[in-house]
Amino acid sequence: MFPAIAVAQALSQSEPDSTLLYVGRHGGIEEQVVPRSGLAFKTIVAAKLDMEQLWRNWSVPFIVPWALLQSARIVRAFQPDVVLGTGGYVSAPLVLSAAAFRVPVVLQEQNALPGRTTRLLSHVARVVATAYPESARYLHATSVVTGTPVRKEFWQRRTDFPTHPGRLLILGGSQGAHRINEAVAAALPELVGRLGLDVSHQTGQRDFNQMEALKVNLGPPGSRYHPFAFDEDLGPRVHNADLVLSRAGAGAISEVSAVGIPMLLVPGPFAGGHQRLNVEPYEAAGAAVTIPDAECDGPRLVREVSEIVHDPVRYSKMVGAMGSLGRPHAAEQVAALITRITRH
Repeated sequence: MFPAIAVAQALSQSEPDSTLLYVGRHGGIEEQVVPRSGLAFKTIVAAKLDMEQLWRNWSVPFIVPWALLQSARIVRAFQPDVVLGTGGYVSAPLVLSAAAFRVPVVLQEQNALPGRTTRLLSHVARVVATAYPESARYLHATSVVTGTPVRKEFWQRRTDFPTHPGRLLILGGSQGAHRINEAVAAALPELVGRLGLDVSHQTGQRDFNQMEALKVNLGPPGSRYHPFAFDEDLGPRVHNADLVLSRAGAGAISEVSAVGIPMLLVPGPFAGGHQRLNVEPYEAAGAAVTIPDAECDGPRLVREVSEIVHDPVRYSKMVGAMGSLGRPHAAEQVAALITRITRH
């Protein structure tokens, strides 16, 4: 969702006369977020294939034909010059419908290992904009490394870093990350006490009340702990952070790295462990520290954070490394790809 919004923002600036339409999932979070971005918005039904519990796919044969019909109607009515798919099962019916109407297709893939949908749809794409050069080997179309598009609030790189981090931002995605939340709960007395960190924590709705209750038990240091369930406008929080602890989703890494904030990354074990591939360039450059999911507990978290807080030279090197890796202008590059295709 957010890379698509980012490209739309870039196109609105570079091609102000263009007409944009976002198509998302009926009942999805995009129904609340996308209209607030000012984009025209329509929905289709969508069904996700569950490759681990196949019995859950019983409704797919009924939903897919309806999704394709809805998509075809949208393409026929809107008559786009180009269709952008940003991955995920929701984009498949619309991209396939566009291809059937001979509308040029551009794909954008955030992960080092492209998802099944992107790999399939690359057969009908003119070009795929990727975040990692390694993605090309899995695709059936020309690929261009642009980075992952980030929204305009992440286009400005931060430059005023302290000598050592004092503000820690913890991100677990829109649903939160229970494993990280448990580690943070165990580590909090050290993080806000001995280390004196100011901690903002995206908990997800499920664990929010539990994490909020911890503030009381922390005593006076609890005033430095700020849990929140979800915030679709993370820009100010990221810019305000000196260090970020996060899952290794492509979107989070791209937004934080665009601003230039060093990271502690905990790749999720789900979906074949593809998040582990996302962290490799950042870990190799010294811009991020990786904590395996199975080892993410309170003591490990305290140790990793302490080593960065107490080593200004290392922290400065992490800042420099992240500044060289972040791609704040990826959305503009993808917009330029789209524009070139519409003119040929």
